[in-house]
Amino acid sequence: MSNLIHNLQRWVESAFAPGRVTPKVEVRKQYAIHPPPPHVVRKSTLVKRTPRPYWDEHGWRREGGKYSGLYQTRFGNWAGYVTVSPSGRVEVFIQHPPAVLEQHPHWQCFNKRHNGWYFVHSTSPIADVSAGIINVEKTITEAYEN
Repeated sequence: MSNLIHNLQRWVESAFAPGRVTPKVEVRKQYAIHPPPPHVVRKSTLVKRTPRPYWDEHGWRREGGKYSGLYQTRFGNWAGYVTVSPSGRVEVFIQHPPAVLEQHPHWQCFNKRHNGWYFVHSTSPIADVSAGIINVEKTITEAYEN
C-alpha cells in the first residue's frame, strides 16, 4: 500500500512541477442549446381525430345490435362478430381462432360454441364494440409475438 501512495505522490509532484509544459487545447466548434426566450410562445398543432369508431374504420358492418367483420393483425385475419344487448352489454365472438392462442394465458377466456365459433369471455365489462375488437386483436398479436 505504501508503494502505491509513494507512486501517487511522485505522479502529483511531476504533474504540477514548476516549468512543466501543459498541453494546449483548442476548441474549434461550440454548441449551446438555449431555451426559447420567455416572450416566445410556441404554438402546438391540434390534430383532430376522425369521429369514426374503430369498428367502422376497419370495415366492420353493423346490422342492428350486431357488428360483423374481421379481426385484423399483421399475422392474419379472423372472422368475428360483436353483439350489443339493449342493456349495453357487449359480447365478443371469433370463428376458428388461431391455434397459437392456445398457448396464451387468455386462452381460457375463449369458450367454444358451435361451427367453430368461440365466445370471448371478459373479466370486466367491455366499454364498447371498438374496445372488444381491439382487445381480441391485441390478444392474437401477443400470442404470436410470445
